Amino acid sequence: MAVVALCVGLWAVPGQLHGATGASPDLNCADFGTRERAQREFEEHRLDVHNLDRDGDGRACEMNGSTGWWVWPAAVVGLVAGRSAARRRLGDYTMVPGLEGVLFNYRFDKAGNADKVPDKVNLAAVPAALVALPAMGLVRDHVMPRSATPIAVHVATLALAGLVAWGATNAVHRFIGEPAASAVEDE
Repeated sequence: MAVVALCVGLWAVPGQLHGATGASPDLNCADFGTRERAQREFEEHRLDVHNLDRDGDGRACEMNGSTGWWVWPAAVVGLVAGRSAARRRLGDYTMVPGLEGVLFNYRFDKAGNADKVPDKVNLAAVPAALVALPAMGLVRDHVMPRSATPIAVHVATLALAGLVAWGATNAVHRFIGEPAASAVEDE
C-alpha cells in the first residue's frame, strides 16, 4: 500500500522532481534512459529545443533503449513468482513442486489421491499482466528518474507485480483459510 501511495504522490507532481516542465535544462539523448521518455520530452515542446530528433523524422533518440512490450512478460513472471512465493510461505499443499507448479495444482479426491489440474489463477496472470503496459508507462514517465534504463523499468515491473501478487495471495488466504481444505475429507 505504501508503494501505491508513493507512486500516486509522485505522479501528482510530475516534472517537479525531474525537471520535465516548462524550463527544462539543456538535455541530450544521453540524459534519457529510454526512447519513450525522450519522445515524451520531445512532444512536450512544440519545437525540438533539445535537438533530440536529429534526423527530423519525428522520433526522438532512436538509438536509446526501449521498454517496449517486454514489460508484459516481466509482469507475468512477477505475478507468478509472487504468488508462488506466498503459497510456499503459507504451506499450500495443493501446489505442485518445481516448474510444474506454475501451471498445475494438485486436486485431492475423497480417498486422498492427487490429480494434477491446471492452475487457473496463474493462467489468468497472463492477460492480467497487460495492465502493466500502461501502468509502467506512467511509472517510467512520472516516477522513475529520467535516466532510468529499460532494464531498470523491467526490474521495477517484476518487483511491483511480485509484491502485488504476494500481497493478494496472502489476503485471499486470510479470507478463505487453508487452501483446498474442503477437497480432502478426514478418514
